[in-house]
Amino acid sequence: MGAKSMNKNDIANIRKEFKLNSAKMNIREIFTVYVQKETGEIYHHMCQPFQLLDQEAQELFLANFRKVLTGHLDSKLFELRFIRDVEDSTQTILYEGLHSEITEDWQQYMLDVVAKMFANTVYEFDTVVTFIRGEYRKHTKKRSLDSEEGGDDEVYSNEFILCSLNKTDQPKKALLFDYIEKEFKPNNVFDPIINLVAQMSGFLFPAFNDNAADVNHILYCAGKNNQPNEMFIEQV
Repeated sequence: MGAKSMNKNDIANIRKEFKLNSAKMNIREIFTVYVQKETGEIYHHMCQPFQLLDQEAQELFLANFRKVLTGHLDSKLFELRFIRDVEDSTQTILYEGLHSEITEDWQQYMLDVVAKMFANTVYEFDTVVTFIRGEYRKHTKKRSLDSEEGGDDEVYSNEFILCSLNKTDQPKKALLFDYIEKEFKPNNVFDPIINLVAQMSGFLFPAFNDNAADVNHILYCAGKNNQPNEMFIEQV
């Protein structure tokens, strides 16, 4: 018998914990990688504890992570099985990254995943790949009121990595009204805007099923319904 797949309740339970100060979800680190258009070269990457981001940034990212886990199974979300016995397999990279004690090691593993993502794909816009690793806890059974034991209900805990790939948009030229000078001027903003509203793709590793992690499967999120990225699925 194969393992049961993730169902929509499993996914909904995790998704709803992507909120500020969740008691069941602890996002430890966020690692963002900025990749240049056309060349696929990494321009910059940075890793920091998620709690160090200011609250507004946390909320923007949390909404983005919820989107990675939003959609119908087999049209937007796909549970995929890793191919066995592949050299340099993504499954091994993710597994080792998830269990790395040292932050630099986990970053290097995630950079390996980014390298695979861009090995055969180039985009005509800059992209940002965001990884988080954290722990999701779920109560499995309530304590009976007459039990002698103190403490909480029984809890199971699972570590996970979630990834999202987002495009960047160039800001549109606009006229601003300068309150101090009392005049209209063009805005001179050149910073690209990271589009956190619509992901190009993403994934959750490992897949979860009820109270168990399944490291042989990954939950993949397509950017659009019924349009999974075949290249991503086959090569990454």
